[in-house]
Amino acid sequence: MMDWNKLGSFQVDQTTSCQFAQASGDYNPLHVDPVLARRYQFGTTVMHGVYGVFKALDCLFKELGYAQSIHSINVQFVRPVLHGERVDVFGQQFSGQDLKLRLVVHERRVQDIDLKLTGQAETQPEMAVCQPVLMERPKPENLQFENTDALEGTLDLVWMPDVIQELFPFVKKYLPDNQTAVLLGLTQIVGMRCPGLHSVFTGLAVHFEQNKGATNRNLQFKVLHRDSRFSMVTIGISHGTASGEITALFRPEPVSQGKYTELQAMVPKNCFSDQKALIIGGSRGIGEVTAKLIAAGSGHSVITYYQGERDAQKIADDIRSHGGRCDVISYNALSESEPQITNCILNERISHIYYFASPLIEKGDRLVWDDTLFQKFCDYYLKGLATLIEKFLCDSVYKKSPMTVFVPSTVFLEQPQNGFTEYIAAKAAAEAFARQLSAKYPGWIFHMPRLPRMLTDQTSGLNVKWTQTTAVTMLNILMSISTAPN
Repeated sequence: MMDWNKLGSFQVDQTTSCQFAQASGDYNPLHVDPVLARRYQFGTTVMHGVYGVFKALDCLFKELGYAQSIHSINVQFVRPVLHGERVDVFGQQFSGQDLKLRLVVHERRVQDIDLKLTGQAETQPEMAVCQPVLMERPKPENLQFENTDALEGTLDLVWMPDVIQELFPFVKKYLPDNQTAVLLGLTQIVGMRCPGLHSVFTGLAVHFEQNKGATNRNLQFKVLHRDSRFSMVTIGISHGTASGEITALFRPEPVSQGKYTELQAMVPKNCFSDQKALIIGGSRGIGEVTAKLIAAGSGHSVITYYQGERDAQKIADDIRSHGGRCDVISYNALSESEPQITNCILNERISHIYYFASPLIEKGDRLVWDDTLFQKFCDYYLKGLATLIEKFLCDSVYKKSPMTVFVPSTVFLEQPQNGFTEYIAAKAAAEAFARQLSAKYPGWIFHMPRLPRMLTDQTSGLNVKWTQTTAVTMLNILMSISTAPN
């Protein structure tokens, strides 16, 4: 980055994203609903890509200190930005009014912006103030890729100058309002109209005409091209001041695991009757399946959630309504200040712990090693596990009683995967840690099966043929553990 000049830094939180949603009209839950976003591709809410574009422009105009118009802008959205991450903005001037901006998180590129500026127009075009009063958040269209052929429409640009002034003061001061409004409209098209609910914005290329239809509030869009290989759409946009194209992907829908009654038919009666199982991260994915399987085998599941209370209660209701036993408690695996979890579990003593707490499993993109990514994995797989085990060992009853602990590892330890070095290293460390605990506390039995890749929210976007369901895979593993000698 030696030839880049740092223009500034910023961070985005959930409140800011909700402000930007109000200013742009893009209320996609990927950005504004942390509970729903847990089930999406990135495992959490992320910054609107266009918000990052505006923050980069804001840093640039602060540096320039005078008004300009955009002649053309091309943006490549490389990777998402999670809330709370620090984003560094760098700039590079090629010649005259041609510039390149880059957004970087942890030294990883997240956006590239190619920009051509032109001298400020004779007048500063102003949009008519449009501040819709919304009783509730509008819902994005729930489109399927197959239904987008030649799709077209028109939307009214949202324009809230006070919010823009608060979020991007130098953009508001130095960039024509109509250009700001058009760029805001692009994120509304992608996040709310097409693809809508299951969207990922991947790029834009827009050319602006100066002083034409300055206050026109209508923005037209039409799907020009579809690529079924990537579920990608190219959308043409037109406005009185602008024309261009945007590209977006349909991201996979959240995975629905099997219903309790479906799993009941698979599980031998009473095969888990000796278990009162605490399932950390049981509100979705492999944890959800494990909770249902144990209850179906006459065990008693206690599932924890951090943000997904609604999901956890839905699973428990499904189990209980068909005769199974399941309780729900709140627990944050990353917080050392959580209440003593053993006090939250009444009646029977916990006999088994299943630890499924995990962040988004992402690749590193450094040449050799990404320490920030490794530390994130370790926070879950080592620190979170250690904190939980310590809470039980501090309880005199549990310290002297036998306990079975399930700590999932990964088959990647035997079949290395390019880009997953940090994840594999953290899983290897968790295996070593569990073995040490097992030696120190002989009454505690640790199982560390190296799980194959299974269909979950995190893996649903992979082009993989699943040979068997997550439920079948987990039942085989749970049965082998329950019959294994201690």
